[in-house]
Amino acid sequence: MKICQMMHFPLRGAGTGVYVDTLTTALMKKGDELHVLCSHHELPEKTYPLEGVIFNSGKNSNYDVDFDFPVFASHPLSKGKQFGDLTNEEREVFTNAFRKKIDNIINEFKPDIIHVHHGWIIASIISEYNIPYVITLHGTEYYAFDKFPAYREEALKGLKNAKKIMALTQKEKDQALISYGLQDDDIEIVKSGTDTEVFKPIEQDKAELLKSYNIPVTDRPIVFFGGRMTPQKGLDTLIRAAKIYNDSNINPITILAGDGSLKEAHEKLAKELDVKDIYFIGNQLHQQMVNLFNLGDVAVLPSNFEPFGLVAVEALACGTPVIAGDVGGFQTIVHQTVGTKFTPGDHETLAKKVVEFLEKDYKINNKQQILDYVRKNYSWANTVNHIREIYLRYTK
Repeated sequence: MKICQMMHFPLRGAGTGVYVDTLTTALMKKGDELHVLCSHHELPEKTYPLEGVIFNSGKNSNYDVDFDFPVFASHPLSKGKQFGDLTNEEREVFTNAFRKKIDNIINEFKPDIIHVHHGWIIASIISEYNIPYVITLHGTEYYAFDKFPAYREEALKGLKNAKKIMALTQKEKDQALISYGLQDDDIEIVKSGTDTEVFKPIEQDKAELLKSYNIPVTDRPIVFFGGRMTPQKGLDTLIRAAKIYNDSNINPITILAGDGSLKEAHEKLAKELDVKDIYFIGNQLHQQMVNLFNLGDVAVLPSNFEPFGLVAVEALACGTPVIAGDVGGFQTIVHQTVGTKFTPGDHETLAKKVVEFLEKDYKINNKQQILDYVRKNYSWANTVNHIREIYLRYTK
């Protein structure tokens, strides 16, 4: 099959980019021909054909669009506006830039099917071509659909002409049925997963890895967070919890990987609360995240909102237990044999749970059942096979 993957954002910096990159690589291994369209400030080097709408970050001199790429709520790689704040002229420039790239890809690559990620502007453009396309909803488009009414007609045009819409969870499917007025048969649940050949337990030198991040403490447990530093991630809750659990006998250190609109605010909060041994290490590449998940004794994901929560699956695939906000996909992914949940914002309960997990050596005692659970329920191979079967329905 000749398959196009298309998305509005870069291939890194957020979960959707990781999803598209991993899916594309897996499909190529099955012998399919792939072509990817994304946005970026400069194209990354990949093993597959890649086309990009290049936006102006303020640092690059060559670009297709003279402003940074717009976002639903925020994105760690963009200083651009939210979609709802674009002027009519900027919106037209954005749409035309993608339309031009899409037209070139369709005419030159001639795909059998197109897979669009997020039910948004790209899907509306694709609906004008006589090519079957499917859409994966990644959750954040609901926020945009609700907050930016000027885009609703365009979003619905793309959604209602798709051959199939894929939702990551039952809750996301239910939300789509309500928000978009779709029929039950329009949407199919395709549970996401992670590549357990990449995210897996590894042996590593803890002291050397910490040293590489200029972290001098090497003999204490580690609480790890990885993700965007945006309002939905609830990172202020973890920082407040750290102030409490730092006073416990277990006295862990806290490592925070990621970037986003609230990074400076979170650093300021940690300083104001005088939280000890908390380290903001910025955005990390794929393999670095594998190392860090393995380094952590517990991964804390204190989200206020989380459509699926791939980061939880990635942590578990490394054998690291998860303490997560009781929202969205975490409600399905995280249960008592692999971690626990708490009410978002309740930093006191979070602090107690962190101390309890570390005191009981939860990771050491439960590592094998955590790994067994992920490999059985969130295998990326199963996800890819399901998606590919959907493609085949509409390309025969």
